[in-house]
Amino acid sequence: MTTLIEFTNVAKTYGGRPVFTGFSCRLQRGEVIALLGPSGCGKTTLLNLAAGLAQPDSGSIRLHTDHIGYIFQEPRLIPWRTAGENIGLVLQTADTADVERIIGHTLRKVGLQQAENRYPRQLSGGMKQRVSIARALALQPDMILMDEPFSALDAALKRELMDDMARLIGEREIGVMYVTHDPEEAARLADRVLIFSPPDRAFANEEIFPVPRLERTEAQIRQYKNKMISIS
Repeated sequence: MTTLIEFTNVAKTYGGRPVFTGFSCRLQRGEVIALLGPSGCGKTTLLNLAAGLAQPDSGSIRLHTDHIGYIFQEPRLIPWRTAGENIGLVLQTADTADVERIIGHTLRKVGLQQAENRYPRQLSGGMKQRVSIARALALQPDMILMDEPFSALDAALKRELMDDMARLIGEREIGVMYVTHDPEEAARLADRVLIFSPPDRAFANEEIFPVPRLERTEAQIRQYKNKMISIS
């Protein structure tokens, strides 16, 4: 498998407090790693390190791709731009036909082909988050970093979007590292879960799920969820 990012003995302090020391991890192409834990345990710090928004105090981070997408907790759409225009803003190509083709393709992938010309105020919360997913996919990324992208959604919509993400990740073999505090999210979407526990520990436990994400039954998801709750 192709390694997309590699952390080796990484240490980081924040506000004078050690966040983690000796952290080592690899993300492979097509793999989903969930960073699970309570607020303040270093999950988002690690995501920022992966994105290059922060630097480690020691150790190394080797990135093996430049094609990276980012999905935030909030959709972060520009209100005076349509859904299609919000996606087009991240594209570097100057070819109008290419931009329109990519916008249409990514909106179809997330089931919003009819919403291209709608403004954010005309979209529901779930539709806005789908646009943010389409925007990340438009970059044709090898790796996507996600910071609690489903936390503001109701349970039914959250499950629907996670199922869509699992399908899209599988189609493109995208590597994903994402932050969550919800064990069910991790059990539904991740291949591997790093369970964080502060202070000064990269993670307390690691869980690897043997059943592929698209083949898990609801009973298996509940089993994985309960196991993570018991050890977190």
